[in-house]
Amino acid sequence: MTTETTRTTSPIEIDDAPEDEARALERPQTIADPLAQRTRFLHRRVVTITPDRIEVRPPRSAVIVPLIGVALTAGLLVLLGTSVDSFPFWLMGVLLLFAVVLLPLSGISLVYALLGANIVADRRGQNVSMKQRFLGLGIGTNELIPFWKIREFLVEDEGREIARAGGRVPAEEIAQWQLVLVKKSGTRHVLGSVSTPRQHEEEGLQQIFEVAEAFSALSEAPIRGPIW
Repeated sequence: MTTETTRTTSPIEIDDAPEDEARALERPQTIADPLAQRTRFLHRRVVTITPDRIEVRPPRSAVIVPLIGVALTAGLLVLLGTSVDSFPFWLMGVLLLFAVVLLPLSGISLVYALLGANIVADRRGQNVSMKQRFLGLGIGTNELIPFWKIREFLVEDEGREIARAGGRVPAEEIAQWQLVLVKKSGTRHVLGSVSTPRQHEEEGLQQIFEVAEAFSALSEAPIRGPIW
């Protein structure tokens, strides 16, 4: 599994939406210091911002599944060791093979959940490093995107009306703001998202826009949006 990548669509800007079809949203006010050290929480991601580095990591809750896998494997190995004469030979082989596969995957997932990062933007390296994930484990090679290859950071709401090939899609009850890194080639990488009830969509926009400002200040690439 690789980093989320899609192709450019043709969204509708807020300013272009008919006044009788949508409630106008204003771009959030910029903060004084976008790179002030702080932590922000997005959907299933934690963003750590410092003056020279931005890291997007999995939340601490991501350790639950690998911990269960490690505990299950340990219990299975103990059971096999203490009841070796109670299982048929073929069943022991199947259980042992299962344990051999599950243990390293769970261990790698646990280490990644504790220490890994999905996305790292670094001022010194002048690039954004995006993990090419395998089975959602965050292992494998990194895709390095130099700052000069970034065209813009796009803030968009996938839950609102979007122009598509078949016409217009009605706005959903949940606002789905997402921050997208758009390369000069047109390739898109989703950096994070926030979902909020439609009546509180301004709050979700403020959260995602603050992260967008940090990436923009670090890379000097512009922000486009909010759009839907």
